[in-house]
Amino acid sequence: MRMLCKTWRWFAKDPHQLIGVRILQISLGTMLLFQVVTSLPFAGYLWGPNSITDGSTSDLLGPTLGDVVDTVFTADTYIFCVLFILAIGALGLLFGYWTRIATFLTLISFSLLTIRLPELYNAGDTITQLVLIYMLFVLPHRAKFSSGQFRVWLHNIAVVAIILQLIVMYTASGFFKSIGPLWQQGTAMYYISQTQLYSLPGASKLFSIPLIVYVATYVPMAYQLLFPVAIISRLKLPWIALGILFHLGIAVLMGLVTFSTVMIGLELFLISDQEYAMIWSRGCLICKRLFHAGVCIVQKQTRARATEAEAEAEAEESTTTVG
Repeated sequence: MRMLCKTWRWFAKDPHQLIGVRILQISLGTMLLFQVVTSLPFAGYLWGPNSITDGSTSDLLGPTLGDVVDTVFTADTYIFCVLFILAIGALGLLFGYWTRIATFLTLISFSLLTIRLPELYNAGDTITQLVLIYMLFVLPHRAKFSSGQFRVWLHNIAVVAIILQLIVMYTASGFFKSIGPLWQQGTAMYYISQTQLYSLPGASKLFSIPLIVYVATYVPMAYQLLFPVAIISRLKLPWIALGILFHLGIAVLMGLVTFSTVMIGLELFLISDQEYAMIWSRGCLICKRLFHAGVCIVQKQTRARATEAEAEAEAEESTTTVG
């Protein structure tokens, strides 16, 4: 009964992860805006009437409604309009204006593009679509609220949904890695690094070193399998830091910048507002101590130089007197 009351208060009293939601909005907005800018010169080739694909919304919406929605793929001008809407939504998320409307615009326009050309997108884009759906229910940036409001309930339910979605993604990915022969043998990252699509030119040489291959193969698998347990333990913050380093490595070595941007945003989303406050206070304390230490060092050096100058002056004065 006590646990039930505690859970009720958690959902009803105050909205959680407000800082994390804002960071996630920024990461998603940055990623989507990057995709718009990089794909704009090739928009007609990728999604237009003469594109490399024939993806349709009919499978999702049915033949009648699907045919109506598919008219956006019948002219390059319509595709540019979709990209323009996606850019407007991404800018709204990035700068925190009308975030709920911006989320809706990005969800619709981004979904249209992924349906048209699913081969272009990866797991990061899939979880982006799911997260955008959940984010329709979070409180808008700078929104005013009162404890116990229904919108607070919706916000907290969306927060839990995003966290559970990330847990499912990591757990499933780690499980499928663990049953793969190459991952069990510790050589998976070597073969991935030899594929030009998923690695930068220098990565193939780096992953020719056995020790690096073993570490790069086993550590991500262990990280993903232990993720659900780690984030509810005292290892939460170090585990998140490790995950951020892991995704930075993916961005640098494999070139999956958009995927890493989304995943780093989701990692930072897990940190609660209270933990951000603690990190900020400790960070300020460390900076103050470093500043005071630097001031002390400068003062000691200044005194030492002053002492040396006085000694040199006394030596010159004594030499003059003797002369």
